[in-house]
Amino acid sequence: MKIKTIPLIAMGMILIAAVAVSYLISRPGLFVGQRKMPIFMGEELIVKKAVEGVGGVRMASKAEVNKVIKAASVPAPQPKVATPLPIFPPRISYSVLPNYPASALEQGLGGIAILSIYVGLTGDPEKIEVKSSSGIAELDESAVTAVSQWKFIAASQGGRTLASWFELPIRFEVR
Repeated sequence: MKIKTIPLIAMGMILIAAVAVSYLISRPGLFVGQRKMPIFMGEELIVKKAVEGVGGVRMASKAEVNKVIKAASVPAPQPKVATPLPIFPPRISYSVLPNYPASALEQGLGGIAILSIYVGLTGDPEKIEVKSSSGIAELDESAVTAVSQWKFIAASQGGRTLASWFELPIRFEVR
């Protein structure tokens, strides 16, 4: 009877160890110290206090004045700032060329439209604004319509995706 229970106990111990190891591997933050909160330094606060003596108020001695001046001349310790990880900008993964409007093409009109594109965490353009117009509304609309179909690889910092703005100049020219 004892021979059959030993393998069951061993199997149970192995199962518990496997679960514990997988839990610890899935949570690497347990081994890293907690992030420290930022420290903000305010302006120096001066509190004046009269010391009572003869006549109600005592004048500070020269040594006391020098002590206060020396303490004020020592710079406050600066908080240590961690060097931030580099930020990689968003990249275009799929693009569609804008259509040249027929009316602008017939008249030989061209220009440069600069678009500001808000690239979300998924890489989709969530908001598109015309930062600088080409001067021709049809060209600007064509650029916005085309860029709304684009796909991006979102910006990243330290392996985490970031939402960001991406500026893109689009030149329309007739040759």
